[in-house]
Amino acid sequence: MNYQILLIEDDPIFTFLLEKGIEHAKLKGDLHNFSNGKPAIDYLVKEYSDTSNYIIFLDLNMPVMNGWEFMDQLETFAKTDNCMVFVLTSSAYRNDIERLKKKPLVADFVTKPITEYILNGIKETIEDRFEKNQPI
Repeated sequence: MNYQILLIEDDPIFTFLLEKGIEHAKLKGDLHNFSNGKPAIDYLVKEYSDTSNYIIFLDLNMPVMNGWEFMDQLETFAKTDNCMVFVLTSSAYRNDIERLKKKPLVADFVTKPITEYILNGIKETIEDRFEKNQPI
């Protein structure tokens, strides 16, 4: 299955490493990079479709529009049956984790740096949601 994969991250080095990790994990899709939530939400407002599956890797701490503000807007139109958000952050604050667990679109909370093991787990989560139990 092919996905719309959005990387919303302001650190270019981490973005590069995440791109390579996604490639290595063989997660196939159209990759879109955004340095903050504003251009990403603008893209999704224009392009979001019920017939596509969206995998979003979202940093919380970014300039212009942070991950929390992005999530608030995304939740107004995205659906859990075709959209999954993996929140990326270097902070492992318990309050952040608890708030994120309450958001239906959030599939997982991932503390940076992301390892190959974590990416393989993310791929498995995606496949479980979008590929298993699909009509053939």
